[in-house]
Amino acid sequence: MIEAYLRQIDELLSASPMVSDVEVLRRSIRDTEFERVLNYRYRVMLADGGFVEMTERVLEARGVLEVTRFRHHWQDGNGRLIKRWDNAPHHPEVDTFPNHLHDRAEDRVVSHPAINGLEVLQHILFREEG
Repeated sequence: MIEAYLRQIDELLSASPMVSDVEVLRRSIRDTEFERVLNYRYRVMLADGGFVEMTERVLEARGVLEVTRFRHHWQDGNGRLIKRWDNAPHHPEVDTFPNHLHDRAEDRVVSHPAINGLEVLQHILFREEG
């Protein structure tokens, strides 16, 4: 299951004309007696000069994938934050705590459900940002 998830991400990245380069900063799968654990960090350079940095920890146990930690940071070519989705437990005021979204500014934090790397890429690569 973990390999299929990674393959979907890799295929989307390689097929998109919006992606100019991908750097795999970390990608490891650890097997234990009860589960498999994926940790990855990708830096995706976009054709418009921006980039996306994707970091996730994914568990595979009893036939189910669960993202337990995530941080997906998207910024434009001028270094300005567009969006950052994460689940660091530092915004207890949002009703989706610990999941939240930094929307165009570090201090503009809004509720957002958990989101995985594949969903983030689909959002960025297939939707125009206004």
